Amino acid sequence: MKPIPNQPLIAKDIRVDGTRLVDPNGKQVHFRGINLINKGIKRPDGAWDFDPTWPDAVWQRFADLGMNAVRLGIIWAALEPVPGQYDERYINLIKHQLDLAAQAGMSVMLDMHQDLYAQRFSDGAPDWAVLTDAPYEATDLWSDAYLSSPAVQQAWDAFWENKEVPQTGRGLQDHYAALWAHLAAAFHDHPALFSYDIMNEPAPGSQILEMFGLLMHNVAESLTPEEATHLGLSEPSLESLSAAFSDPESKLKLLSLLDDPERYRLLGDLSQEPVIHFERTVLEPFYEKITTAILAHDEDRFILRGNNYISNIGVPSGIRPITVKGRPDPKQIFAPHGYDLVVDTPAMLHPSDSRAQSIFRRHRETQLALNLPAIVTEWGAFDIYDSALNHGRFLLDLFASWGWGNTYWCYTENFFEVPVRELLENQKNR
Repeated sequence: MKPIPNQPLIAKDIRVDGTRLVDPNGKQVHFRGINLINKGIKRPDGAWDFDPTWPDAVWQRFADLGMNAVRLGIIWAALEPVPGQYDERYINLIKHQLDLAAQAGMSVMLDMHQDLYAQRFSDGAPDWAVLTDAPYEATDLWSDAYLSSPAVQQAWDAFWENKEVPQTGRGLQDHYAALWAHLAAAFHDHPALFSYDIMNEPAPGSQILEMFGLLMHNVAESLTPEEATHLGLSEPSLESLSAAFSDPESKLKLLSLLDDPERYRLLGDLSQEPVIHFERTVLEPFYEKITTAILAHDEDRFILRGNNYISNIGVPSGIRPITVKGRPDPKQIFAPHGYDLVVDTPAMLHPSDSRAQSIFRRHRETQLALNLPAIVTEWGAFDIYDSALNHGRFLLDLFASWGWGNTYWCYTENFFEVPVRELLENQKNR
């Protein structure tokens, strides 16, 4: 007798019960999964290749490991290479991935991904949606460009201001909303599609300078003379601390101070005002706008509500539920991200459980304030490190204690041969 294949969780059959997702029988639903994305590979002719780089069989291999969900990344530059014109070939590639997911019994979270806003800088928006002439200079650690690049900051500012696209006379956010509406119309009846992740890690643009400046000021104010000496600072000033932060060795010493959870928490409390202001005046109306566009074509799928980029390092976000026409949308999920602060550096060999726990405790407070279910849609980034096993077990135990689902960042070609594969396979036994 052939085994009965797994079935993906059908979004319209799942409901929100406070901080839980439950099935028609009232049983809590837990997502265990991984991120899957091609951010774009530049060809010799300068064009970008966004086609999936993984074999079709990977979906069944995920299911065989006990996973039931994939956060599937898609790229604005691939979807809308010309303003107002959608690449139906790429959309059909997405549909094929959804078909494979359904066959494997996997649920899909569709993630509109970006890093540093644009494909020109890293990945995300097409060139026509970059409304700045400022030159871009890459940084050793890619994410530092959020803080140092006027090009990245000005591109974000133009997006948040909904500046007009010269070719069409429509605002940037208006294009973005229309794209999401097009995707919802295309995929609204697909059984594997569970949720829409409106934007990966939205960043504040030039306002990040005020946010990070206040955080560094508060760190400087908290230093004792002994700590300043240990960091090699002549005085605990904002200027000397910023210089120390740019030096890899000094940065590690500085981050070690945040192993103290009480200090970490206090610094977040002291630095939250501009972050909360951005969330409530910029991101809230953005999420409402895009959610409204999606709901015009699909009321069954869930919306994943992320917080701003800075709140993924432990600064309170103050986010509130998405509202549409003055009422909270009934199908939304809080979708935080979190990594130890040494992520994407060689120091990730020795991640800090304490710092990561401080970040996720903040997210837990946000979840309880929202009274919504939570899925950690990015964590990990362990690559080939054996540290995945101890630090990863710590994080998975933390998520399980709060009833959180999760999707690991991220699949690579050697995923099935590295330590983290064992870690994720064992989730089904937790």
